[in-house]
Amino acid sequence: MSGICSICQVNESKYTCPACGMKSCSLECVRRHKKQNECTGTVDQGKFILRKELSEDSIHINRDYNFLLNFGRDIQLGKSDVKTNAKNIFKRQYNPTNRNVKRFKQNEDADRRLARVNKAYSNSPQTTIKRNNTLIIQLPMGMSRSASNKSGYDKKLSTFTWTIEWVLVDKQGKEYSNFISYRLKETLPVRDAVPMNILNNIMKEKEDTIDKDSLCFYLDNVVNLAQPNKSIIKLDPSGSLADALANKIVLEYPKIFITLDSETWSEHVVGEAEAYGLKEDSSDSDSSDSDSSDSDSSNSDSSDSDSDSESGDSDSDQPEEESSKEPQAKKVIFDDDK
Repeated sequence: MSGICSICQVNESKYTCPACGMKSCSLECVRRHKKQNECTGTVDQGKFILRKELSEDSIHINRDYNFLLNFGRDIQLGKSDVKTNAKNIFKRQYNPTNRNVKRFKQNEDADRRLARVNKAYSNSPQTTIKRNNTLIIQLPMGMSRSASNKSGYDKKLSTFTWTIEWVLVDKQGKEYSNFISYRLKETLPVRDAVPMNILNNIMKEKEDTIDKDSLCFYLDNVVNLAQPNKSIIKLDPSGSLADALANKIVLEYPKIFITLDSETWSEHVVGEAEAYGLKEDSSDSDSSDSDSSDSDSSNSDSSDSDSDSESGDSDSDQPEEESSKEPQAKKVIFDDDK
């Protein structure tokens, strides 16, 4: 009877429970055994064993050896998990000698947007330039918005991809819902970049419908000095994400508001120059009309800018997130200087 299954009492036993030594013949009998006897099925590593039993059977020596071996392995795995998680959290290493930081210091007078950022944020945050002269304000390492930023060049897609936070605004002008999209190609039109399936599911709760062609998109002005008044910049729905974010300022990644019609939040819409405290200098155009030499120099400057733009287009196809050339900014002055 020793070879018969202790559970069904019919079939010949094949398995022995490591915990209690019960004989079983199949997986079904093993499950019944664990349920009936409330057996864990695992060896109790702390169970006391008499010295006589320990010396008679070498299986107990192997049990202690395996326990110590597995314990050491668990410690090593725990250390590696901590290191991996730490790398994911602090993946962006702060480097005060970063090329972008030096470049901004050298061109602080040329890029007035940086001065606007330093005026809006008293801690002078780290910034970087990406794609079409988009100025990105970087948050400290470990913050949720910094950790969720997946923007960068995607080698598989052979294009730059953006992480975007979408905020749906209802007809009453209230922020109804927000969600984040990852790996959005910069060549996508703004209207096609927003996931309509998510919007439709959200609007089902309000028993409302969405007309994709009537949606309006606005970029959050993250350097708004008129807080708490909201300030937003209108985007072209048919334009690409690259064009929509060109020369803009974003906090880690863009935050785009979606309204169901153009009247919602119309009082908060401002122009790019007003949002960033910039104003085009029209005196140069007047002087170019009166002085032919100035017009020649302006033509040469324009040809240089055209050649730079062509080289920028070719570089955009390469897997580089940042351009090695310095960003060319328009001649601008502060409204405060007027």
